[in-house]
Amino acid sequence: MKRIKIILNSIAITAAIAGAFATRFCMVPGDPTQYIPVNDAYKPAGNFGFDYNCYDSQNVCTYYQPDSVASPKEYLPYRKGQYAPIIK
Repeated sequence: MKRIKIILNSIAITAAIAGAFATRFCMVPGDPTQYIPVNDAYKPAGNFGFDYNCYDSQNVCTYYQPDSVASPKEYLPYRKGQYAPIIK
């Protein structure tokens, strides 16, 4: 009886750990396209850390579209900070 209990507990622990690792990759959201406001319109900002940085500030650095089909003109704040393009 003791041996069966140990085997079942081992299987339960292994399944819990495997399930945690399997769902971790599904729960990581993709990085949505970032936009910056330019002359009453929004243009793509590029890749964070490669094309631009957001320095410490209370302003909104970049925006994203939560649903481009249902509400194509709605942009919500994504990153906080001061937008600064990286000159290459």
